[in-house]
Amino acid sequence: DACAQPSPLRDLGDRAMAASVPGAPMHYALVLDRGPDALIARLNLIRSARKTIDLQTYIFDEDDAGHLVLDELLAAARRGVRVRVLVDQLSALKKASTLAALASQHANFDLRVYNPMFNDSRMSYPKYLAASICCWNRLNQRMHSKLLLVDEVVGVTGGRNYQDDYYDWCSVYTFRDRDIIVAGPVAREMAANFETFWHFERSVPAERLDDVGRLLLREGSPEMAHPPLEAPARVAALSQQASDEALVRTRFVDPALRVGEVHFIADVPDKHRDDQSPSAENAGQRLRDIVESAKHEVLLQTPYLVLSEAAQDMFRGMQQRPDAPRAMVSANTLAATDALIVLRLLEKDK
Repeated sequence: DACAQPSPLRDLGDRAMAASVPGAPMHYALVLDRGPDALIARLNLIRSARKTIDLQTYIFDEDDAGHLVLDELLAAARRGVRVRVLVDQLSALKKASTLAALASQHANFDLRVYNPMFNDSRMSYPKYLAASICCWNRLNQRMHSKLLLVDEVVGVTGGRNYQDDYYDWCSVYTFRDRDIIVAGPVAREMAANFETFWHFERSVPAERLDDVGRLLLREGSPEMAHPPLEAPARVAALSQQASDEALVRTRFVDPALRVGEVHFIADVPDKHRDDQSPSAENAGQRLRDIVESAKHEVLLQTPYLVLSEAAQDMFRGMQQRPDAPRAMVSANTLAATDALIVLRLLEKDK
């Protein structure tokens, strides 16, 4: 078991698998609303991994939360777990030296970078401007999927990246985000989606990036830099909580809901291809089907509400039904977001 830490949370996966039969799956699920709980759950699952850990994210910062998770992933690799990490180029890991260190730390640790422009780990502002002019369509095809999958039996997915902001560790912004832990057979669907991204042509091994490769050839494997923690006592306390079986059982296991069938809806990396067949997997269409199937009420919560003409037409069409469901939307205003994006609100059809 690769010296895995015993975990009642990880055990939910085995229990769900054992109770599932073809045509009648069983799952455990729990929504993670609090930032610290989301980080505790992640650390506990990483420490409990016996065979594999797959992690996919858009942002992976080199702050307290980021380094805490990286330390745990490397520790898992050293005790025999196969660890794969897929990060987007635009917002993941600030320094080429960090990617070089990670790419050469251990045979069990693999790191890939999604859609690297100019085959570098990071882009300077001049390069970003050049990419915007010459290759906007590709530059804009980012990977926003967030997934942590342990042993293909327990997964965490939702809105949180790996950065202090997402775990209530930011002194400037008050982020509010949400994840869900799900244990059971749907983890295999999560694994299949991860594999699709992992083997996609734009997922490049970190050591094959020009700046990372030059550094490795010139200097060899660098030491894993670990800057001083901003709040070492806070990090130590949360790390200790992640190994507290009683706490894990109380916060994550006892309140977990036992449910039946679960569907995993996710993007695929080639969703922008013009030659996609009409039957190709499409997260947008699947979500639209769910919304349009509503009989009584639709509750939608999103940080950014940018409705296409097709989406506006969909809601107008729903409101024209004799038994029109109530639609309620919660979104940020420009006064409550750290992103300079135009938020378009759906206009009700009078």
